[in-house]
Amino acid sequence: MVGISIRRYLKNADANRMSITDLRFRSVLKIRLWEYIKMAIVCTLLIWTGLSLFYGAMHKKSQLVNNINLYIVDLDKGSVGSNITKMVLDSEITSSLPLWLQNHYLHSLDDVKSWVLRNGWGALVINKGISEKLDNALNNGTEYNATDAITLIESTGRHVITEMRFVQPALINMAQNITRNYAIQQIQRINNTQINPNANYMAMVHPISYTTIDVAPAGFSLAPIMSTFGYLVILLSIVPLLLIMKLTLSSLFLRVRYRDLAIMWPVIIFAYALMFSLYLSLAFMAFRGPNYNTLALPYTPGTFFKLWFTGTLVHFGLGLWIFNWFLYLPPRLLAFASVTTVLPNVASCVIPPELAPKFFRFMYALPFFNGSNIILYVTTGAHSTIGRNIGILVAEIVAMAFIMSLSIWICQFCVQCGIVDGTGWHRGSIFFSSPIPYYKDIESDNNIDQHKQNTGIIADKTRTQFVNQNYTPTSGSTIYNHDHRISSQIEIIDDDKNNMSLTEGNLGV
Repeated sequence: MVGISIRRYLKNADANRMSITDLRFRSVLKIRLWEYIKMAIVCTLLIWTGLSLFYGAMHKKSQLVNNINLYIVDLDKGSVGSNITKMVLDSEITSSLPLWLQNHYLHSLDDVKSWVLRNGWGALVINKGISEKLDNALNNGTEYNATDAITLIESTGRHVITEMRFVQPALINMAQNITRNYAIQQIQRINNTQINPNANYMAMVHPISYTTIDVAPAGFSLAPIMSTFGYLVILLSIVPLLLIMKLTLSSLFLRVRYRDLAIMWPVIIFAYALMFSLYLSLAFMAFRGPNYNTLALPYTPGTFFKLWFTGTLVHFGLGLWIFNWFLYLPPRLLAFASVTTVLPNVASCVIPPELAPKFFRFMYALPFFNGSNIILYVTTGAHSTIGRNIGILVAEIVAMAFIMSLSIWICQFCVQCGIVDGTGWHRGSIFFSSPIPYYKDIESDNNIDQHKQNTGIIADKTRTQFVNQNYTPTSGSTIYNHDHRISSQIEIIDDDKNNMSLTEGNLGV
C-alpha cells in the first residue's frame, strides 16, 4: 500500500515537471555540467597534490634516517671500551641508518638515562669496569655476566613510530654486531696464545652481550596511533559543523552585528573542541590497554584532564584556522582547506621533523605535532618540550582569533555590498544568489551609506506590505528603505514574478 501511494504521489507531482532531456533545459544543463567538471578538476588537483606531498614525505623519511643521532658513551675507559667504541664509530654510514656519535660529557649510567629522557633518541653505553671484569674472568676464572658489558638506552616516548622503526633496530643491530665481532676477535687472540686453564670459558666464547632500558616506555597498545587517529577523528567531526556554519552565513551577516558574530563563532568552535576532546580522553581511559600502567606513567585524574585540555587547544586552533578558510573560499574550493590542514598535521604525527623534507619543516608549528608531543610527555615523560608546545598552541589560537575577527568583518562587508552571497559564491557565478544589490549599481545615488544601511530584503511570500509606500519596485528589482527604519523593521517579501524560468538559460541558483 505504501509503495502504491508513493507511486501515485510521484506521478501526480511529476505531471508539471520537465524531463532533463527537454531542449529548453539544455542550456542550463550545459552550464551546470561545466561547473561540475570544474569542481572535479579542482578536487583532482587537490587530491594528487596532497597525496603526492604526503606519500613523498613518507617515502623520503627512510632516506633521511641519518638525521637521527645515536650516541656511544664509554664509561669503561679500558681496552674493552676503546675496542667497542672503535667498532661503532667505524661502522657503515648510510642515509638509511642513524648516525653514530661519541659523547664525552656523561659520566654515569644515570646521567645517560636522564639525558636520553630529556633530549636523545638513544645511546649505547659501555658499562664501567667491564674491562677489569673480563680480564679477571679470563685470567682467574671469576664469575662473569656478559650482559654487564653494554646497556642500550632508548626512549620510545620520544616518537613512538620512529623509535620502533628506526632507533630500536639500529641499537639492537649494533649491539649484536659488537657481540659477534668481539667474540670472533677474542677467539682469534686466544688461538694465538696459550689457553689459561683457570679461564672462565663462557667469558672466552661469549664475552659481550647487552641489556635494554627504555627510559620512557610507550609500548602500550594505543601509543602509536593515539594522538594521530584521535585528533584526526575529532577534526573530521568538526569540519561538517563548520560547513553548516559556512552555508548558513547569509542571514547572520545581514541581520547580526559584527561584534556579536566575532564573539559567537569562536565560542561555538571552542564548545565543539571541548566536547569532542572529552570523548578522546574517555576513549583513551577505556581502551589504553592492560600494559599501560606497567609501561608508561601511572594514569591519574590529572592525566585525564591534561589529555582533555590538550585536545581542546589543538582542535580550537584548527577549527579557527579552517573556518577562516571557509569564510573566504567559494564552495568549490572548500576541500582546499581540509586537504591543506589534514595532510600536514597527520604527517607531523607520523614523521618527526628530523626525518621530514625541508618543505615539511614547518611541522614544528602544527597543532597535531605540538599536541602529540604534549600527550607523549604526559603519558611517558619523554622529551619535555611542553612549555614550547603549549606556547605555540596558545599563540596560534590568539593569532587565528584575531585573523578570524578581521575575516568576519571583511566577509560581512562583501555580503552587504553584494560582492558575494552568504555561501561564498562571487558575483558572476551561476550559483550566486543574493537579494542585496551590487554596490556599483547604486553608486549614482547621492547617499550610498543610506542605501547600504536601509537595504530591504525580499523573502516572505505571505506578506504584501512594502517598506516604503512611495517606492514601487519593478520586476526583478530590489526594494530600498529610505525612511531610516532600523534593521528589525525591514519587511521581507517574496514574489514569484521575480523567479527565473528554466527556459531563460540561467537559473542563477
